[in-house]
Amino acid sequence: MKSTAEEPRGRGAERQGSRGAEARGAEVSKGIDRSQQNLVPSTPPLPCSSARLPLGSSAPLPLRASANSVIVAGIPVANLSEDEAVAVIDRLISEGGSHYGAVVNAAKIVAAESDEKLKRALLEADLVTADGMAVVWASRLLGQGLKQRVTGIDLFELLVDHAAKHGLSIYCLGAQEESVRGTVEQLTIKYPTLRIAGYRNGYFDESERQSVCDAIRLSRTDLLFVAMGSPKQEYWMASNVPFTGARFALGVGGSFDHLSGLVRRAPRWMQRSGLEWLHRFVQEPRRLWRRYLIGNTAFIWLVIRQRLRARRHSWRS
Repeated sequence: MKSTAEEPRGRGAERQGSRGAEARGAEVSKGIDRSQQNLVPSTPPLPCSSARLPLGSSAPLPLRASANSVIVAGIPVANLSEDEAVAVIDRLISEGGSHYGAVVNAAKIVAAESDEKLKRALLEADLVTADGMAVVWASRLLGQGLKQRVTGIDLFELLVDHAAKHGLSIYCLGAQEESVRGTVEQLTIKYPTLRIAGYRNGYFDESERQSVCDAIRLSRTDLLFVAMGSPKQEYWMASNVPFTGARFALGVGGSFDHLSGLVRRAPRWMQRSGLEWLHRFVQEPRRLWRRYLIGNTAFIWLVIRQRLRARRHSWRS
């Protein structure tokens, strides 16, 4: 089951002509009615302390499991509430260095089973939470129920609120120009004191990667939100976050489309009941039917296999 924070709108769209467009500091849009002092960057970024292996490495896959995580089909998922997740991220920011987090649903876990690059990016993440309700249900079936579904879009909004209250700066990267610009405009309206370090769309070539990282580093942002869809955003964060100087980066998929108002999110009651996937399916049945039918079936099998293996292990011991 795939939730709203999975991939940006119009992934098949042509690369935009505004590919090289960036907005940092005072460049944050004429349409944003705010004073220049709100664009003052935060404290300089600390040196990166991450010692992650290259994504192409053939070394054994890491496993960042802890007492506060639940293994779901090979992926450690943090057993945290939304507030606890924000507290963990706040601690990571205070520790210095660069960190990143990801969210997973059934489709992403299935994809990671055959995509070693994606799996490594998830296993090396400093925090992974359950974006899809199917992951929460699976954890209960495995006898280690997760406390809560912590989606990318909800965590994004909580972190923005936290940043506004504590003077942290944010940078938005990804999606189409209209989407990311609209997101910044809406956040500016909602949080007048929020420090916007900058933003830019997600349509750039590999040749521009270094300049994008440099722009983010020069912005001295604390929080970086990456909306490129999966697995691209996980690949990008795992390879590039240490070069951006951002204290913490989070993959937020299609969140910019929702927050900018371009795409309507499912009603609150559907979110709470785990039916957000159904809302998306009704909106895009031709694109999503195969993903939900085949992907969810594969996810169920992975969970059942894990449970059977655990039982066999308990019998032998």
